[in-house]
Amino acid sequence: MGISARRSQQYAGNEGTADLKTDVPGLHVEVKRRTRIGAVRFMEQAERDCLSDDLPIVALREDRGEWLILVRAKEIPKLIEKLGDAQEM
Repeated sequence: MGISARRSQQYAGNEGTADLKTDVPGLHVEVKRRTRIGAVRFMEQAERDCLSDDLPIVALREDRGEWLILVRAKEIPKLIEKLGDAQEM
């Protein structure tokens, strides 16, 4: 996506220190990697169920929690494009 990023030195998750430092002001990136993440199964279902020209995204939240959106990183430019197209309508 043309964004420069590098791993930062982080000591015990101090406030304000992200896992990645980027050249995008005001962006805080935490990186998590696990053997299995349950939300990935939700994305796989969305990918199976959507039409070929559609962009699969997953909206999820815990009970009484805030909504989160899950989208594959490679699809972020396509999501931005679709959101822009929707605003022009």
